[in-house]
Amino acid sequence: LFLLAWYSLTTTLFQAVQSDVFLSDCKSFFHDAASFIQTFIGWTIDAGQSVAQISTKIPNEIIAGIIYWLLMILVVGICVAGTGILAILIEIKVIELYKKNCWDVITLLMILTSAAVIIYFGEVIKKALSINLLFFWLILQGIYLTIRRYISQDTD
Repeated sequence: LFLLAWYSLTTTLFQAVQSDVFLSDCKSFFHDAASFIQTFIGWTIDAGQSVAQISTKIPNEIIAGIIYWLLMILVVGICVAGTGILAILIEIKVIELYKKNCWDVITLLMILTSAAVIIYFGEVIKKALSINLLFFWLILQGIYLTIRRYISQDTD
């Protein structure tokens, strides 16, 4: 069973490297994610600068500068730390759900099969659905996790 899974994984990965559609969608997915992170950081810095403008009311320039940078660092730090903590909590929850409901061979086969289908039939899927293939695979994994969780709750 291990050798079959290994063979399936390696052939799927080699096919993914050869698939122009899948590679372009992967590049697009990660480029969009990086653009979102850059936009979020820009919004955070703008919010920090807006809050730090309070320091302009202080007549002493040195104290105003110190207050400006303290407020700026505080606001940006809270936003970035809060987002990071939220992302970590979501990741921990998803891992717990997988360990509780989906930690078996069926899940491994589902992951490999869905990845192989999306990679091999990427061009056909792109013609039918105008969706990023990697994002589509993540949606399929979410649907699978939801179904497995529902089934495990139903049997308990």
